[in-house]
Amino acid sequence: MFAVITITFTLGFYGPGDPLRMYYGEQVNQIDEETLNRLREHYGLNDSYIEQYGNYLSGLVQGDLGQSILMNRPVGEAMLRALPVSIQLGMAAMFVVMVLGIPLGVISALRQNSWMDHTILTSTIFLSTIPPFVLGPLLMILFILKLDVLPSTFGWEGVFSVKSILPIIVLAVGPLVLVIRYTRLGVIDALSQDYVRTARAKGLGTAAIIRRHVLPNALTPVVTALSFSVAGLITGSIFVEAIFGIPGFGGQVVRALTGSDYPMLLGTTMVGAIIVIIVNLIADITYAILDPRVRLDG
Repeated sequence: MFAVITITFTLGFYGPGDPLRMYYGEQVNQIDEETLNRLREHYGLNDSYIEQYGNYLSGLVQGDLGQSILMNRPVGEAMLRALPVSIQLGMAAMFVVMVLGIPLGVISALRQNSWMDHTILTSTIFLSTIPPFVLGPLLMILFILKLDVLPSTFGWEGVFSVKSILPIIVLAVGPLVLVIRYTRLGVIDALSQDYVRTARAKGLGTAAIIRRHVLPNALTPVVTALSFSVAGLITGSIFVEAIFGIPGFGGQVVRALTGSDYPMLLGTTMVGAIIVIIVNLIADITYAILDPRVRLDG
């Protein structure tokens, strides 16, 4: 976390752009330099690198993420409003990925090299090659304009609203391919192990073998894929939120980058890093639950 904060702060301090000029736009030419200097003093932009960095760390340990220049509100307050939206959207997409990806991966492994296996892999890989900023409008044209089965999906009314269906689908497509592939490879590898042959010799059916012996061992690499995907879905849904007008974390990142809003940029980067750390910790704990062999004795 310290490294992330230091690197991000340094890039923001020495990077191009003036947040005040971005905020006022063309009107900045009508503001005299004395007023601009007073504003820079107010936001601490005239301080040296060491002073700004020290002040930021001092506020950070007290729970103060700074004041957004463009939004003119505390960064923490803006994060509390935007982050829950992205978390709901990301968790819903991950639920879809797990419900569809793991069963499809198992089916693909059990029907290895069959037409069903090729169909599942080919169709999911094809969908994953379409960028979100292309797939989103295409689905909107298809389901809203052509088929007329969904209302306008612009805006946010909660994860259980029909407006969230298309954003969730667009977000889920990318991780779905990874989960299917990792599940398929894990199941194929587990089916060739001696313990599976022993279970079959004891008379266990295919469903019982898959549930008791294959999945607990095959899902370890899937957890790795899910851990990266969860963090990416929450912090990286920039295009999806922009396309569907969702006021989430991705929109905060875009505004911070385009407007050189250093406090907001630092806040979004730090929150994203915290999410990645927490998800990786959960993944490590899940490894031990699925496979006791990875546990470390005290």
